[in-house]
Amino acid sequence: MWLIATYEHTSLFSLKNTNSTSSGGRTNIVPTMYSIKLALINALYRMGKDGENEFPWVKDLVIRISPPKHAVVNNSFIKILREPKKDKNNPNQKEFISSIAYREFVHFDGLLKIAFNLNMLHSDQIELLKQASIRVRYFGKRGSFVQFKGFEMINEEELSSDFTWILGDERTSFNSHVQFQQLDDIGSNALFQNINTYDETKSKIGKDRLLLPVAVPYLLKSSSRSYTHFVKAE
Repeated sequence: MWLIATYEHTSLFSLKNTNSTSSGGRTNIVPTMYSIKLALINALYRMGKDGENEFPWVKDLVIRISPPKHAVVNNSFIKILREPKKDKNNPNQKEFISSIAYREFVHFDGLLKIAFNLNMLHSDQIELLKQASIRVRYFGKRGSFVQFKGFEMINEEELSSDFTWILGDERTSFNSHVQFQQLDDIGSNALFQNINTYDETKSKIGKDRLLLPVAVPYLLKSSSRSYTHFVKAE
């Protein structure tokens, strides 16, 4: 059984790929499972719940994504402030210097659907998941706002080809017209301190933070040096 939460993007979306550098920030074209789970943890805290206590079942959620009908990735160069290389011989060195960086921002047209597998959840956890999903305000980079639109329950074990699939998924059919991206997810052995930005414990790629090959049902429609237009594969 799947719970499908539907959202509409109300601003540009950006979520830098894990493999990107600080100066070359290529974006994912959909929210990652990792970012969705962190958004749920944040929403649980705003509900007055202890996110650390709810973390074990949130991190194990199986999530699949149905992207909006159209996605246009805009290529941009922006001005940023970055830390300079430390110069011990220069006591007047500035803390930050002006620089430029490559960034990508996505304009979506259509609805974003996020499917949560409910097979391993208790009724109280399902209710918390619903309440937290309603309170999510953005996915990815802060400012990538979304508006919650509604829920849908699906009793089927297998989702339609509108949704992402991961190499290794057991499926009777799949959409081959896809874009593959490495999207991150929380590892099964990860602890709360590994994802807590206020904790000094660092998360390890491949252990606490997994990079998974995900097939996103998008076809490349057109592109130029300034944009790339994807359309959802039917």
